[in-house]
Amino acid sequence: MKYPVVCVESGTSIQRAIQSIERSPFDAAFVLDETGSYLGGVTIMDLRRLLISGGQGKEKIGEYPLKHEFKLTEQSIKNREESGRVVSDMELYGVHFVPVLTPEGKVKDVFSIEDLSRMHGLSTNNAISTKPAGRVLVVGGAGFLGCVLAERLLQRGFSVRILDSFIYGRRAIDSIPGNAGLEVVEGDLRNIHTCVKSLEDIDAVVLLAAIVGDPASKIRPTETIETNVLATQALASACKLHHINRFLYASTCSVYGIGAEELDEQAALNPVSLYARTKIESEKIILGMGDDYFSPTILRMGTLYGYSPRMRFDLVVNTMSMKSFTEGEIQVFGGKQWRPLLGVEDAADVYIRCIEADLREVGNQVFNVGSDIQNYQIDEVAKIIAGTLGDIPISRDDSNLDARDYRVSFDKLTKILQFIPKQRIDTAAREIFDKLNSGAIQNPEQKIYYNHYFDSAEE
Repeated sequence: MKYPVVCVESGTSIQRAIQSIERSPFDAAFVLDETGSYLGGVTIMDLRRLLISGGQGKEKIGEYPLKHEFKLTEQSIKNREESGRVVSDMELYGVHFVPVLTPEGKVKDVFSIEDLSRMHGLSTNNAISTKPAGRVLVVGGAGFLGCVLAERLLQRGFSVRILDSFIYGRRAIDSIPGNAGLEVVEGDLRNIHTCVKSLEDIDAVVLLAAIVGDPASKIRPTETIETNVLATQALASACKLHHINRFLYASTCSVYGIGAEELDEQAALNPVSLYARTKIESEKIILGMGDDYFSPTILRMGTLYGYSPRMRFDLVVNTMSMKSFTEGEIQVFGGKQWRPLLGVEDAADVYIRCIEADLREVGNQVFNVGSDIQNYQIDEVAKIIAGTLGDIPISRDDSNLDARDYRVSFDKLTKILQFIPKQRIDTAAREIFDKLNSGAIQNPEQKIYYNHYFDSAEE
């Protein structure tokens, strides 16, 4: 068949049918009777609504009336008028594919709306795609990584809903080109009603929202616990109850704290901050919810760098690049401590790879996110940036204000997702310097660029 849409028997349980659809590139399945004859179609959203309305998940699909019965035969597909009626109805209900049946009622082939439109010269809604991408909720979609990820998802054909409280302003998403696939919801992750409402018709959830970084967590410890642990647990629970099985959680390599060796996902955790402790607690809670049907992915992020529409200057590469411009000098405290670094665009790529990957590969898994070649000592980072930007002087203070010191192994990510970073420190530093030099960023000392100020006042 041209499109291998999932076929399930009417005796299949709702839960198992959802799982089968999620493991395919499609958002619907054809339902067959015990002889293999076509009965009708069902979308993953139809099945989720059955469960939300009281189903237990073990009920058979055949116990419920099928919502979609679109079909064509080998003869009727040649008829322009009949094909046109089917296309019109399919568009109305958001159905993308129709089976072509043999005289015995067996599925012989599958046609898309676009196939039928081309065959008969029919006009169709251009928003309909032959391969429907998923609907992704990005919680924290106006943040440093979130706004980059949201735009990349839209470019890949996904529909995106952003949920954000905009504590750092909203200009970052205003820069995303107008797109019918983007929806923006203003709300706080800690609001149960807002979170549950935002899950309607969603296929995957990316949770980026958090009180991020040691300084920010130290300033607002209560809000850190509420957001990073309690609200996170509530959202994950709501996803599980809604049978949204693809849940990506942004953790951090800071959970390793201090480590003398290169640390993989099985290494002991040694947090040295409230921020890291809350991330560890949420990892445990989320993974504890995992089963055959709810398959969360924990992504322990390296220290990000690079330009973003929601710029941050409290990240090591970005700070050094900015100081090179504003002060003509880079200051290094300590310098021997190790950090795993990762470009913000590369980070967005990893999230998209996880969303598109087979859940059997990434579900109920923890990944360190970065690359072995970007494990750097802070002093090395300073030398690279200084050299790139024209031999910027480096001043050193032997005191170490940050106790974290760890190298991280990214073998698992490389093997399973074949991730290879594209961004480099030197080119990122040059881009940031040029943005400052051009006036695209006018005042890098403004509080909006630093997480721990919690200031939304934009330039």
